[in-house]
Amino acid sequence: MNHKVSAIYKESVLQLTPIYGEREAESIINLLLEDHLGITRIHRLTNPERSLSESDHKKLRSAMLQLLSNVPVQHVIGFAYFMGRKYLVNKHTLIPRPETEELVELILDENDRHQKLNILDIGTGTGCIAISLALAMRASNVTGWDLSEGAVKTAQKNSRALGAQVNMEVQDVFGEIPPQQYDLIVSNPPYIPEADRHEMHENVVAFEPEGALFVSNDDPLIFYRRIAEIGLTHLTPEGKLYFEIHEAFGLATKDMLRTKGYEDAKVFQDLNGKDRMVRAILP
Repeated sequence: MNHKVSAIYKESVLQLTPIYGEREAESIINLLLEDHLGITRIHRLTNPERSLSESDHKKLRSAMLQLLSNVPVQHVIGFAYFMGRKYLVNKHTLIPRPETEELVELILDENDRHQKLNILDIGTGTGCIAISLALAMRASNVTGWDLSEGAVKTAQKNSRALGAQVNMEVQDVFGEIPPQQYDLIVSNPPYIPEADRHEMHENVVAFEPEGALFVSNDDPLIFYRRIAEIGLTHLTPEGKLYFEIHEAFGLATKDMLRTKGYEDAKVFQDLNGKDRMVRAILP
């Protein structure tokens, strides 16, 4: 049996290509080799004749069986990268996406990192937004809310592991809201209409929490509208509201915020040129 890294890499990519496409299959195997077995891409390319030990080969085979069953690679290795940091992920949380990194960058670009702000992240999941902001804006007080107790526990673990001071709380946005004032509220809420479910990859639908992904076709802005209402009473004057959005609902979200009384509502595009973020200011 050939245990050489070069041969294993090629064989593994070929196995995953029908499911993920070649480029994503290559990225997945590179991530698996590096973070599961400690073999970096550069080491693989410069040492193609290196052989895996029997135990490492067995570990890789086990991981491949999971990947071929549509288990996300982040669940196989137990974490995902977000803004260069490792976040524990599991069935209770969404896997952080690059688009959400752009949301964090927008907030950091538009706000003074040294100012002391009260910041709220609604639907915190892994805590990636709240933790990233807390680490970049160390003078600020950051709170993360999530309806899922499992997600909050995961976010707390990530916060401790990354040395961030974030208050993670179980909170239902449709319940009674504590009387705290915030200078900035950010949210990446559920925004995928049920009608789009069939377009989603099996490794998303089967392994990430449905409640953090999908909304009713009849009311896709339900979370945005509720969070905007919370902002009306819980944002300070000139406080800012930031959303990650579905690409199809940028203008609708902006119009809703204007109707609610927010000013300077603006839609921002992601690196792929899709409407992905909205920012508005409470007068």
